[in-house]
Amino acid sequence: MEQLPGFGTAINEVVLPTYKLYTPLLLKQADAIKATQRESFPYGKHPRQQLDLYTPVGTPASQNKLVIFLYGGGLVRGDKINPAFPGGLVYANLGHFFAERLGCKVVIPDYRLIGHEARFPSGGEDLELVIQFIQENIRHDSSEPLNLHTIGNSAGGVHLASYLFAPQFAESRRKTSGRDAANVRLSSVTFLAVPFHFDQAVAERAETLAAYYGTNVQHHSPLGLLRAAKEDGSINDLKEVSVQVLTGSLDPENEVLVPKDDFVREWRGAKAVSENLSEGKLEGHNHISPVLSLGTGIRAEEAWAEQVLDFINKAVPSH
Repeated sequence: MEQLPGFGTAINEVVLPTYKLYTPLLLKQADAIKATQRESFPYGKHPRQQLDLYTPVGTPASQNKLVIFLYGGGLVRGDKINPAFPGGLVYANLGHFFAERLGCKVVIPDYRLIGHEARFPSGGEDLELVIQFIQENIRHDSSEPLNLHTIGNSAGGVHLASYLFAPQFAESRRKTSGRDAANVRLSSVTFLAVPFHFDQAVAERAETLAAYYGTNVQHHSPLGLLRAAKEDGSINDLKEVSVQVLTGSLDPENEVLVPKDDFVREWRGAKAVSENLSEGKLEGHNHISPVLSLGTGIRAEEAWAEQVLDFINKAVPSH
């Protein structure tokens, strides 16, 4: 991790050296990572609508807890098992880490990308279908709801925000948010290094943003959707959901850190949910390294995730 500052902060410049840095660390742990059971299932009709389900080794999975992880990739790339990483260890490393540390099932879905003609709000639509799959297929103790903890990383966090704030998903949110949720309850969300708006995005993202959002980039960005949810009162649907916002100390200022501050400021202005949000900084990590650090078995590398584990464990409502 001590080498990361030398790579800079620009996302496009840190990707390759960061992957190169973590490749040998994860390869050393390949057997442990692959020991965690992974099964694949379709959750929708589109070929991209497939998910991986991780189950911890040796002990029964928690009957009241499940983690969903939405990876990043700038809306144009990403796979639940990255074909470019040796041994198929990314994102199996993350599924392994959270399954074993929390003793619960972990779901990592693929979702439609711009190359599959994905257009806003397709990311939210895919997450809605993933939650529906979980409702219909994941067994749990019927005496209490299954508590969902969704982590959205970068573009994955953009899609998570669409599900949380866009009016298209209001009915689904009401069925899963709050203590009255009968089957599956959305207990917490973690936004990991998310670009909450694109006002200062680098120029090369313009074509991608136009392809996904059309002419409504600002309105349909996470910050724009949050503002609209405050105005129409639908933000109140999330008053029982704990929210965590995390950024790396080496995340890019204009694309991630400034938008994060704007989002947090806007959220704290919503009285019904103002106390639900907590912030954290991942010291020494860039935009890519947090996810790659998991499963390395190196305490300093994985330390950032301890605050996520603690957050998830505290978010489960008491009875």
